Amino acid sequence: MARILIRAGKDPFTAVVPETTLTQDVFNSNSGNFLFQHSVWKSLAIEPHELVANSTLSERRKSSTSDANVVNEQFDQFVIPMANSFRSDFADKLDNLTQLVEQLKIPTTVVGIGAQAPADRSFDALAGVRDSTKRFVSAVLDRSASIGVRGEFTRDFLVDLGFPESSVDIIGCPSLFLHGPDHHVRKRVDAVSAESTMALNLTPEVAGIGAFATEQAQRHPNLTYIGQDAHDLRLLLWGVAHPHVRDELAPVHLGHRLYQEDRMRLFLDTWTWYDFLAKQDFAYGTRFHGNVAALLAGTPAMMLAHDSRTLELAEYHQMPHRIQPSFDTPVRAEELYEATDLSGFNSAMSDRFGRYLAFLERNGLEHRWQDDKDGSAFDERLAHAQLPEAVHTLAAPDLSEVASRLDWLRHAMVIDLTRSPSRYDYPFNHPAYHGAGTRHARVSANRDEKLTAQQRRIEELTERIERIERTTVRGFFYRSMRKIRQFFANR
Repeated sequence: MARILIRAGKDPFTAVVPETTLTQDVFNSNSGNFLFQHSVWKSLAIEPHELVANSTLSERRKSSTSDANVVNEQFDQFVIPMANSFRSDFADKLDNLTQLVEQLKIPTTVVGIGAQAPADRSFDALAGVRDSTKRFVSAVLDRSASIGVRGEFTRDFLVDLGFPESSVDIIGCPSLFLHGPDHHVRKRVDAVSAESTMALNLTPEVAGIGAFATEQAQRHPNLTYIGQDAHDLRLLLWGVAHPHVRDELAPVHLGHRLYQEDRMRLFLDTWTWYDFLAKQDFAYGTRFHGNVAALLAGTPAMMLAHDSRTLELAEYHQMPHRIQPSFDTPVRAEELYEATDLSGFNSAMSDRFGRYLAFLERNGLEHRWQDDKDGSAFDERLAHAQLPEAVHTLAAPDLSEVASRLDWLRHAMVIDLTRSPSRYDYPFNHPAYHGAGTRHARVSANRDEKLTAQQRRIEELTERIERIERTTVRGFFYRSMRKIRQFFANR
């Protein structure tokens, strides 16, 4: 039996309430991360292997030698599903993860990592992460046969850093291999209309996307916007607007039409997400995993690629897509659906899936698609999992969402990490970590440290007083008087 530590916010079966998901950042700031994390999990979850989620704590703070020793002693392999991690604003987390990997003695495999740059795919945008990338990839390749990257752009970036092309395997995003090599998607309707059920996904920072979102909301009354990141979840839960988006037409505040009409959702688990999208006629937008979720649900989707990250993946998997770095002119869903050709995606699936399996096997990872392997335990456990429904806006007409928030507040929002019955317990608390870095978690941790120090000081002073009483005449006198008082007080 192999015991595998896997980079994942949580396992695929554990239910975590939305407030705790946000407070502890269980989904790593974006629910789309669960798609590739849990797809890899399903691939490797075979009998009698045991998989344990690291809750992504290894990248949230620096690891010590003792942290690495724990991993080396308790696990046989470390598998790291990744996303667009070669980018400047992720460099500090990449450095933390590197510090751990450099101290590991077990095989360490990175699955599906990518670089992020503008749509022109210039390496100039990656200048701030070159050193971090080189150090990380070097550490990984010292412990694996190859590194799995998302596409040609990422491979070329690593080759530009000096790594041999033979050590870089292009495997795309493992999320798309959830159902195996025979998963195909076909249109259920010949055309969509203003009344069609559709799912929209958006990146609020893209230029002009607010006008695009508002127009889609007005034209299509049965359209639902599917949010994905922590800002979306905070907006749905508490009505807090995105702090960094100034486009008033974007669905980033509670005054937006999509919010007021309760036509916004966020899914805390991939499986409920797929169930919802399976009932839609069409999905479209700028989010890669928002469109992947639709394809995995069997629903046609059009990727509006706005940067190198989304473009290289769409090209590799031959997903229906078009380059859309900004929204300067009106976009009609009817035209997008008509242009959605799934033949390339369907025909490429078997080949891309085969490359993925070859990568796993090259790196010594056994998987459920090998003839002698049994993955039924994963399927049975998933079938019995009780996962939360989608998060709605506060504008849900039956006030159930408001009641749910109030109930959580009543059980103490600010100390959710320490005593709430809905808190998420990390299955492998590594590095030892007091929560997800929130202010309340840090206050709690500091309070515990102070109480421990005070208790230690009290014990030291008590011991000193007792020693004085035992060794001095005055101490003997005070001790005798105290015993006399106690004698009369107890009579």
